[in-house]
Amino acid sequence: MINIIRINSHANDPIELPLDTLEGAILDHLNLHRAILNGENMKGASLVEANLRSAELNNVNLSHSNLSNALMMIASLQHANLEAANLTNATLIGADLTNANLSNATLTGADVWQANFKGAKLFNANMNCIRTGDIVLTGALFDDRTIWPLLFNPLDYGAIKVESSEYVQANDAEIEGEL
Repeated sequence: MINIIRINSHANDPIELPLDTLEGAILDHLNLHRAILNGENMKGASLVEANLRSAELNNVNLSHSNLSNALMMIASLQHANLEAANLTNATLIGADLTNANLSNATLTGADVWQANFKGAKLFNANMNCIRTGDIVLTGALFDDRTIWPLLFNPLDYGAIKVESSEYVQANDAEIEGEL
């Protein structure tokens, strides 16, 4: 018996997918405009070129997911786990990534015009994005392994540089707290 997952949306009729779980799901090219996915576990999912415009993705687990070329304009990703996610060439215009974990994520070529990374974890992330002039980085944490565009200084935007060893200790403490 195949289970059905129902994804509600503010813009379209609900989408019904013949899946047991969204974890590791192949959702490439899917129209999820204004979808409501708050708190979902989508670890390892593939959302290549998916339309996630204005989607609600707060507290979602998208770690190790492929979001390359995804349209994520004005999406809400507050407290989202995007650790080791591939966001290459994603469109994140006006997206809210407040307190999101983007450690080890790849955002090469991502359009981040007016995106909000306030309080985000950017350790060892590839932040070689485009249109960074209006990015919000207040309180975002990064380390010496984080890659930024040439001549871009995240400190000028309120980001905080943390030693890599401090990140490892903090991450280990979080993992111990989950056990």
